[in-house]
Amino acid sequence: MVYQTIKPILISLILFSGFSQSQEKFKKTLNPVIQSALIPGWGQKSLQYPDRSRLFTYVETGLLISILGSTTYANILKKNYIAFAVEHAAISSAGKNHKYWVDIGNFKTIEDYNDEHLRNREMDDIYDGNLRWSWDWDEDSNRNAFEQKRILSDQMKQVATFGAGAIVLNHIVSAIDALYLTRIGSKKELTVQPWVPSEMVGVGYSFTVHF
Repeated sequence: MVYQTIKPILISLILFSGFSQSQEKFKKTLNPVIQSALIPGWGQKSLQYPDRSRLFTYVETGLLISILGSTTYANILKKNYIAFAVEHAAISSAGKNHKYWVDIGNFKTIEDYNDEHLRNREMDDIYDGNLRWSWDWDEDSNRNAFEQKRILSDQMKQVATFGAGAIVLNHIVSAIDALYLTRIGSKKELTVQPWVPSEMVGVGYSFTVHF
């Protein structure tokens, strides 16, 4: 399962490495803006701005590592909380969607869940009272422990999603920066630099204009 999760990211890293090795071959035929759109920092390197190139490359690498780590950890947590629920809530884990895992973390038994939704006349949300959907937590403390693991797993998936969005942003900004460098040549009135906050997940960009 973990291998299937990291396989796409490993492929991306291999492709990234392959593109890097072929930079010199395509340097004269591929526009630096396109280069940076494909691989952040590549166009900057072609335009002889190694420091700016390294910044975009470091951000891209950090984001890929973040996605790999958070996705892997999310899947490990999911396997862990499912096994925990099987042991302590007498459930069948096969064929369950995300909503089911949220629901069993909020109600001690399937009867409690169904009664609550019957009172609210939410008939579409009622579970069939059979063994396939049934659950019954042995202790509330175990239900709370399960819910904490499930929430943390979901948060790690969100981190991976935000990381993917940040990668797209890094490609766009790198391409814009390469376009600017192409137009100004050796002038450096505008500085575009990516940065990663030290105490939060994400990526930002610093724009500095010199007059």
